[in-house]
Amino acid sequence: MVDLRANPFYLDEESVRWVEETVADMTEHEKICQLFADPLMGMSRQELGEFLERWPLGGIPFRAALFGNEEAQEILTELQEKARIPYLVAGNCESGPNGALPGGTLVASGAQVRASRDVRFAYEVGRITGAETSAVGYNWSFGPVGDILMNWRNSLINTRAYGNDADFVSECVENYNKGCMEYGVVPCLKHFPGDGWEERDQHLTISNNGLSCEEWDETFGRIYRKSIENGVLSIMAAHFTLPAYQRRLNPQLEEKDMQPACLSPELIEGLLRKQLGFNGLVVTDQTKMMGYYGMSRLKAVPWSIACGCDMVLGVNDMEEDYEAMKAGIRYGVITRERLQDALYRILGCKAAVGLHRKKAEGGFARKKEELGVIGCKEHQAIAREAAKKAITLVKNTRSQIPLSPQQYKKIGVFVLAGNVGQQRSIYGQGVQSGGSEQTAGYILEALRKYGYDPVEMESSMNKGRISDFRKKYDAVMIFADISGFAQTNSVRLMWPDPMSSCYPWFIHEVPTVFVSLNYTNHLIDVSRVPAFINAYNNQSATIEETVRRIAGEAPFEGSFDEDVWCGLWDTRF
Repeated sequence: MVDLRANPFYLDEESVRWVEETVADMTEHEKICQLFADPLMGMSRQELGEFLERWPLGGIPFRAALFGNEEAQEILTELQEKARIPYLVAGNCESGPNGALPGGTLVASGAQVRASRDVRFAYEVGRITGAETSAVGYNWSFGPVGDILMNWRNSLINTRAYGNDADFVSECVENYNKGCMEYGVVPCLKHFPGDGWEERDQHLTISNNGLSCEEWDETFGRIYRKSIENGVLSIMAAHFTLPAYQRRLNPQLEEKDMQPACLSPELIEGLLRKQLGFNGLVVTDQTKMMGYYGMSRLKAVPWSIACGCDMVLGVNDMEEDYEAMKAGIRYGVITRERLQDALYRILGCKAAVGLHRKKAEGGFARKKEELGVIGCKEHQAIAREAAKKAITLVKNTRSQIPLSPQQYKKIGVFVLAGNVGQQRSIYGQGVQSGGSEQTAGYILEALRKYGYDPVEMESSMNKGRISDFRKKYDAVMIFADISGFAQTNSVRLMWPDPMSSCYPWFIHEVPTVFVSLNYTNHLIDVSRVPAFINAYNNQSATIEETVRRIAGEAPFEGSFDEDVWCGLWDTRF
């Protein structure tokens, strides 16, 4: 039986009574629907209302970008007022509310916070996420990221994780949680049992955390233990295994039968619930990912609940998933006790941030004026401050930086931008910062502001005469704004032409600066470029502050970790 008066819910008697009476009064249909959360992509405003009237889900990872903030605010108010049981409304806000809202502030990526060495920015990510998303009607954030970047080849969490130091990651997680909860927005710590050990992407395959039990306890275990002790309300169970603990907790388990965490009773009931003592809400990661398919989906949907998760994120086909869950209850895969515990935790999480009181008091309506906080000057100023503290000069082997615009006026500029694959940017919004069509404009504007005369370079297989190149450019700056999400296990530089004229073959002819606006490990592909900068996101303020530092008008303050060298000797010179 779930103790709703204990950590992390701490409900008063009135709230406990609301949970108990609501669950007791629910139909079987309502109980089954509460076990699902889905973004309901592609539906119109009318279709959303009709769908949820028929299928009253427990949660909605809502995409305000599909409607605009003003209409999104109206929709969420309308949906909450019509619902018998209020919804958990989630945004994927790892770096800030830009992950949920058009115009939302990208405060700082995880890598950016790490480079600043200041956990205060993690608090600001959480606080600003809470402030901006709650103005629209959100109450749940799929963040913070509690992963540890142990493998530089892991492109999925490269800029999302708070680095490779478990203690620093833990402090960032706690600061994010604190900031988020100030606005009644529930943080969801992810991705249990911890990404970053290997390089595969759980969107594409079942991945693995290969640490020993002792190694896990001293790294990821410390992060989760501390967050649980401090009362984190929800945790996301991911699509990768933790073989060492699965073997320890179930010695009879064969490797071929090991399932990812969201389908593993050893990891959810055994490790997370019993050993770490987590009493809160466990939601699976998105079940449309390939990493979820360790078994037939028809079996997996009810088994996620049976093994200890409380909510399934992602619906493939509502009727089919619903019937699979219903069959799991009917045939005892999900016991009545396990179903009740899941429902208590879902409703307990809602009550912990007062959604039941808002429902009773008609308190879901928000004022249009509240939307003014989204992307406001105060929040943008904090984002700029984070950029200033984080921009990192990784190497400057020929002392070319600062690159004075008085001496080096004519700048050849080449921007490698775009997505690896053709994902829709609206789906990946806020997950990574790369691939903006505006990037080149921001760069040219910043260069002109600081006195340079930039000329966009065109790629060709014909490099031309060296003497002509020297006459045309005093220096060259290459900016990489590359993003990859859920379509590839590796993000590498891809030039427009074979042996492109824009590849830095000219490092011996003119001063050359390479700037990464997203991934921290592009040195693998431009190992001998003499000046390399990590800027961590492609926002206009970040780009301007980067150019300002190249021009010598401000110092570089960011720090880097050793994995920036990609484990190679020749990236250092």
